[in-house]
Amino acid sequence: MQREMKRPIITLTTDWGNQSFFAGMVKGRLYSLIEDVEVVDVAHSVEPFKVAEATFVVRNACLAFPAGTIHIVDVASDPTQENAFVVVKARGQYFICCDNGLPTMAFGHEVEEAVSIPLQEMRIYNFAAYSLFAPTAAKLAGGTPMADLGPRVEQLRQRMLPSWVSQGDEYRIPIQYIDSYGNAYLGMSYRDFMDLSQGRPFMMQVREYRITEIRSSYYQKPTQPTHRAARAGGIELCLTVSATGMLEIAISNSNFAQYIGMQLGEMVLLQFITR
Repeated sequence: MQREMKRPIITLTTDWGNQSFFAGMVKGRLYSLIEDVEVVDVAHSVEPFKVAEATFVVRNACLAFPAGTIHIVDVASDPTQENAFVVVKARGQYFICCDNGLPTMAFGHEVEEAVSIPLQEMRIYNFAAYSLFAPTAAKLAGGTPMADLGPRVEQLRQRMLPSWVSQGDEYRIPIQYIDSYGNAYLGMSYRDFMDLSQGRPFMMQVREYRITEIRSSYYQKPTQPTHRAARAGGIELCLTVSATGMLEIAISNSNFAQYIGMQLGEMVLLQFITR
């Protein structure tokens, strides 16, 4: 059970990149507005405007923080009539972001409450994290109830994070995230994999390569002879389980995504073999 922290924690998840000054601007404003605050960089390398990628980061990193943490998520944060600025409470934590589908993809039915953040006329919101999200975070950290931040949102924009789908005995699984090492996180959890397998052997097709076992680490040697189709120019593809609980494809001491040329959203195929 999560424990409410005493010192305010605010996290930043953005698509700003690591070469710009934007993180410094927002951190400076947060430290100026909130006494004894701790600001944590979760990620600034989300591909620009990729809401699904930001969703993966939020689901697997932000929710590990203590209850009461305030998360600023600035990815594709352009206010329109369809995409309002919102504060969303889920699992006892607060998320300040744009209603661009991220809240429902990340939390689904776990959303406890949501309010929209009113925009003042004649104000410019080209940098929402600085001009609007940071002051809103300061109000939350100071104890302002969500109901006082803005009108209640009855229906957030509905989107689904791409996940695995079945086609007969075959499962198509998208790549949901690629980390800085080039490891590919798949849209199927290890738990789902085990439930579907029922102890049967499997074959995963990754372009022209085939994988037939899950390893406990990147460096574990194969427990069975490696099919030559599972080797990429002499380098073995490794199917393992990430700390997020999702299936992951990697190459030990190499960059899988660059080596194979795979991209976000690309599908791998999975079949279970009945003997």
